[in-house]
Amino acid sequence: MAELLLFCAARADLVSRVIRPALEAGGHVVCDRFTDSTVAYQGVARGLGVDRVREVNQTATGGLAPALTLLLKVDPETGLDRAGSEDRFEAEGMRFQEKVAGAYEEIARSEPERFVIVDGSGSPEQVHQRVMAVVEPRLDR
Repeated sequence: MAELLLFCAARADLVSRVIRPALEAGGHVVCDRFTDSTVAYQGVARGLGVDRVREVNQTATGGLAPALTLLLKVDPETGLDRAGSEDRFEAEGMRFQEKVAGAYEEIARSEPERFVIVDGSGSPEQVHQRVMAVVEPRLDR
């Protein structure tokens, strides 16, 4: 629970200081991990419950939700290999990573209007091209 509240406190600060002002100024905001990551990691993998985590996220963000979410999909083993060094989440092991990956996939299935799953395999340049192919057409909307 402490981990959840710390992430949400940081997110509340980020939303109020950076994200909302940028959106109100007409800008686009790209954020690496937002509320879905907390649902996947703390709600599912840590077992705190999806509904509880969504409620705390809702409070922290004032209801702000992404217009588009990209899920860069790789198998958990590849993800761990790419991490390079172990932080506390990587140190949780493969089973934890599999829970997180499954949670992300379930979130994406439940909100197909917001999610686009992008193949995260290949070189950084290849993944970048795939991401931009999804993002660029949406920038003028």
